[in-house]
Formats: sequence, C-alpha cells, structure tokens
Amino acid sequence: GFSGPDEFVSNPSVRDAIAQSGLPIHDGTNPPPLIGDYQTTGSVVDASSQIRALVGGSISSLITLYDQTVSGKISLREQASGITVWATGGYITGSNGTFTVYQESSQSGTEAGLPSDVSINVALLMSGAKDANGDLSAQGLSIITNVNSSNPDFPADQIEGVWWKWSADFALQGAPSASRIGIGATTPG
Repeated sequence: GFSGPDEFVSNPSVRDAIAQSGLPIHDGTNPPPLIGDYQTTGSVVDASSQIRALVGGSISSLITLYDQTVSGKISLREQASGITVWATGGYITGSNGTFTVYQESSQSGTEAGLPSDVSINVALLMSGAKDANGDLSAQGLSIITNVNSSNPDFPADQIEGVWWKWSADFALQGAPSASRIGIGATTPG
C-alpha cells in the first residue's frame, strides 16, 4: 500500500525503473476521466536485463478503469489469458488530456507465471493521453517490488526490481457516455 503518487515513486525499484525506461510522468490535479472498459493492443518495448527477451512480445488484454474520483483515486482490473488481476486504491494525476495512473497489485505465483509457492507485489504505472473518441494511447511499466516465497531454492532476490515497459493503444469498448467516462462513476463499465 501507498498513500499517494509521491510515496509510490519514492520506492527505489520504481524510481530506478522510471529512470532506466524513460517513462514520462504527467503531474497535475485535473486528469481526464478514464472510466470504462478498454481492449489493449501493443507490445513490450523495453525491459530490465534479466528479462530482455520479452522485448518485442505482443500484449493484449481487457483493462477496466473504475472508481475514479475527483480526489485523484482510481482502480484497475486487467483480464488476459484467463487470468484477472486487480489493482485497487491507486492514484491518477495529469492535466490537459494527459494522465499517469499509479497502481499496485498483489499476485500469486500462478497469476504471475511463477511457482505456486511464490507471491509478488507489482507496481503498475501507466502514462498517456485520451483522444476525443475516448480511446487512450499509453506507455506503462510493471515493476516487481516485493517477492515472498516459502521455497528456499527460489531466487527471490534476483527478480525483485525486475521491470518491463510496454506501449499500447486502448480502444474504449462501447459508446462513451457521461456515466461511463465521467468522474465519480463507481462501477466497471
């Protein structure tokens, strides 16, 4: 858990990944409303040295952004390959149609493609812009910030701090409406 974007970015693994990847951060207190379901298509464009083989791989998922508030909170759900990952209690900053979303997700090993006796925390950052049709173009980072394992042979210290950067288009699913894209909506579209 974290209490705001500044605390989120102060984590050394997050700070290092932002610096190494060049991910832009959009500050401000007036981000665009992002409530809705989005089909994403894109690819991994950079990664830390341990997982450089991911670069060039395609990404496709259904992202739901919900519970966006005027105080800068937002929640996220991602569905891909039969797995659903939740990230709640996150923050959003931005202005003039640009945004940065700060999230954290706790995942079991099986959700993350790791052994079942492993759990991880992943910091999720997404920065981009919203167009007039409600679609998004964004870049993002996923950073492993904490690893827990009951297996003494699992190299937890070797994957903490690992990150990958992606770039994707987010196509808003369904027609935009005031209730779907307006700030203050409280349930997924």
